[in-house]
Amino acid sequence: MMWTGETPSWRDVVGALREAAGAEESVRLGDGVTDAEMDGWGVPVPGPVREVCRRAGLLQVGDHDAFGAPHPAGSGRPGAGWRCGEPGSYRIVHTNAGAETYYVDVDRGTGAWGPVFGFREGHGAELVAPSYQHWLVGVAGVVRCAARYEEHFGDFATAFLNWFTGDFADAGEEFPEDAPEAVAAAREPGTVGVMTVAEALGSGDPVLVDAGSRLPERALLADLRSASGPVAVPFGRSPAWPGGTPVYQRFHGGLVLAAVAAD
Repeated sequence: MMWTGETPSWRDVVGALREAAGAEESVRLGDGVTDAEMDGWGVPVPGPVREVCRRAGLLQVGDHDAFGAPHPAGSGRPGAGWRCGEPGSYRIVHTNAGAETYYVDVDRGTGAWGPVFGFREGHGAELVAPSYQHWLVGVAGVVRCAARYEEHFGDFATAFLNWFTGDFADAGEEFPEDAPEAVAAAREPGTVGVMTVAEALGSGDPVLVDAGSRLPERALLADLRSASGPVAVPFGRSPAWPGGTPVYQRFHGGLVLAAVAAD
């Protein structure tokens, strides 16, 4: 994923999506959505996001994969949405057959959209992108790379899956694994440590203390403020994890991610 300090403008995002849709015949960009439709999403929609969505709907890649904010909450793998947090605190932007769910953090107090997160069937929590706009530009880049290197994979669908996951297991022998974009795609995300609520409350850090004060005793937290790229958050590997299915919460604009056991 593309990760820079400056959030792409809505014009840059729309341009990237349209370019991706023209890169391969099986990629389509849906029509934009109306303000009335966005008002029915159950979350605030900031101005820059509205500008994108008015002009670009879902980016449909092949017959199954769809990317974007118009993605119906809870669609794809049934039941995934409830793990994203409290109603009104997120918007699902992608689900897939690999049991992955991607969602953007929504601040219920300010209405701001924050980072994009993802999780898998178990405890695979990950900070994916610093903003929805970054994430869309990154997905568009994956489409373009897949189209450019399709010949090394046999077909576009396989190429896209390999580029999206960063695992080039299906590439032919002539695939240039040392190409800068391939190296970037294959790079494993960093890992951030997790802490208990007690550790957060005793940290003396106002941000962590505030987040910890709003969580049950057995929850775990991760401080993402120093993340400079995608990071994995291994809640399930912590000895303090109580077991059960994690439900995620976010605080301070998505800078703190928490996991609470649902059962």
